[in-house]
Amino acid sequence: MDTKNIKALESEIKQSQKLLRSLELKKKEIISCQKDMNDIEKSIEHEKDLRKLPCQAIGSILLYNILNENYSYFEGSQFNKVTRFVDHIEEKEKRYRKLYLNCTEHYIKDPLHIPIDDLKKEQRELNMSYKLLSVLANEIKGDVVSFNKVYNKLEDTGMFMSVPEKQNQEYLSQISSKLSNVMNGLEAVFVTLQRQSEHLNEIAYNTSEMSSYLWDISWEVSNLN
Repeated sequence: MDTKNIKALESEIKQSQKLLRSLELKKKEIISCQKDMNDIEKSIEHEKDLRKLPCQAIGSILLYNILNENYSYFEGSQFNKVTRFVDHIEEKEKRYRKLYLNCTEHYIKDPLHIPIDDLKKEQRELNMSYKLLSVLANEIKGDVVSFNKVYNKLEDTGMFMSVPEKQNQEYLSQISSKLSNVMNGLEAVFVTLQRQSEHLNEIAYNTSEMSSYLWDISWEVSNLN
C-alpha cells in the first residue's frame, strides 16, 4: 500500500472516530432529554396527586370538640386513654403536614425522591384513626356496645400506651399494620353503625364516612389560606 492510500485510510479512520464521538454525544443528549421528560411526567403526576390532598390534616379538631362535649359520659381512666389516642392522631397530623410540605417543595426539582408514598400512607392511617376515634367520641352516649368493641380492640393492640412505652416496644414502626388489624377486626361494628345512619346523621355525619368528611373539611380549610 503506497503512502497516498495510507494517508487516505488514516483520514477515513479519523473521520469515523469523529462520527463515533458525535454519536456518543448525541446518545448522551437523548438519554438526558429522556430523563428530563421522565422527570417532568413524574412531576405532573405528583402535582395531580397533591392537588387532591389538603395541605394539612385537621380532623382531630372536630373530634376533640365532640370528646369535650361528651366528657361526662366517660370514666376517668377511659378518657385518659382515649386522650392518648388523640395525641397519637395529632402527631400523625403533624407528620402529614411535614410530608406534604416536603413533597410540594421538591416535586418539581427532585420528583423521584419526594416522600409521596409516605404521605399517602400517612393519609390512609389517619383515615383509619379518624374512623376509630369518631366511634369513641360519639358512641359513648349512643351505641355503647360498639364503643366498647372499639375501645377494647385499641387497648388490646397497645394503642393507648404512652410514647415511651410505644418506643420501647418498637411500636411506632408497626403502627400501620396494627391499625389495619384493628379496622379489619371491627368491620362488623362499622357495618352496624352504617345501618344506623339516621341516628348518626343527627350529629351531622355518618360514621362509616367519617374520614372522608374530615378530609373534606381539611381540604376546604386549606383552600381558605
